[in-house]
Amino acid sequence: MRRLDVIFLGFGNVGSTLLRQVLETREVLASRAGVYIVPIALADISGILYDERGLSEEALRAALQARAGGRLLESLPGILPPDEVRSILRPGAILADLTASPHTAPILRAALDIGCGLVLANKIPLAEPWEDARVFFEHPKVRYEVTVGAGLPVIATLNYLLDTGDQVTAIEGCMSGTLGYLCAELERGTPYSVAVNRARELGYTEPDPRDDLSGTDVMRKALILARTAGWPLEQENLAIEALYPRELATVAVDEFLVAISSLDGEYAARRARAWSEGNVLRYVARVTPQAGMVGLMPVPRENVISMLRGPGNYIAFYTTRYNEVPLAIAGPGAGREVTAAGVLGDIIELGKAMYGQ
Repeated sequence: MRRLDVIFLGFGNVGSTLLRQVLETREVLASRAGVYIVPIALADISGILYDERGLSEEALRAALQARAGGRLLESLPGILPPDEVRSILRPGAILADLTASPHTAPILRAALDIGCGLVLANKIPLAEPWEDARVFFEHPKVRYEVTVGAGLPVIATLNYLLDTGDQVTAIEGCMSGTLGYLCAELERGTPYSVAVNRARELGYTEPDPRDDLSGTDVMRKALILARTAGWPLEQENLAIEALYPRELATVAVDEFLVAISSLDGEYAARRARAWSEGNVLRYVARVTPQAGMVGLMPVPRENVISMLRGPGNYIAFYTTRYNEVPLAIAGPGAGREVTAAGVLGDIIELGKAMYGQ
């Protein structure tokens, strides 16, 4: 049996759920996969809980209790400063980036340089300019399945197509459960502003809904798929439609949530126009080897995409072999449980690959 040392970079919703899943299942995983996962460090913005020998179950349970109580790791004894992350990197360990931070890429590269493996839930390093991001796509010790579709096997399916010699010609789909919910509400006749505020109250959006409504997250997912397919596109190669006007981009959140009532008429008219033409509105991403687009598009009512509700994701691959009917994946594309499980799957798969199992 192989011991896998794991460093958790980020201990929020996904990180704490992942740790709980590890504690609940690692005996089963040891039996089925031949690997025993040992968390050696948990890190958040306040500090690092670290033990090179492996954090005790008591320490791990205490961290989970702190998280459940809304406390940071700094509330626990023996915490290292957060800027000492590089000092705890160990050859052969797996560093899991469970953050949504734009600042982790240097640490990730340092981890690869000393022989760590990487598992990414963070999309941002993968969407950097290609010359900076390419190492994460080309290095054999990097996995990033959950960056698109959460627990769905989207990246694995794309790699299967490529590994069997198929040629991908286009990728399209709905990749945001939040915007899927919004589109379904518009279809039911809910005013745009009411739908946005309701989604925020239900916890479907970020605290600032513009983080979802900007389309940036969907753009990053489309860019990750394009680059995995072998198309080194840049962000500027993708046209993005934000679901609010530029003048509302910088106002306070509370002001934004009030001001968007002025958009109700526009989106009601778009919905009515689409319906009169036999369509519904969906927030769709489409990429080809040359370029891509992300935005609110009319979709025929009989199309599979039109049937999506709530957090459902749908990603379709058009290829040389699947040229008329695409190879498609559908299912829940959000949720801490399925996302954490996807990270866990990546850790196991990468660990087995690193140690030749």
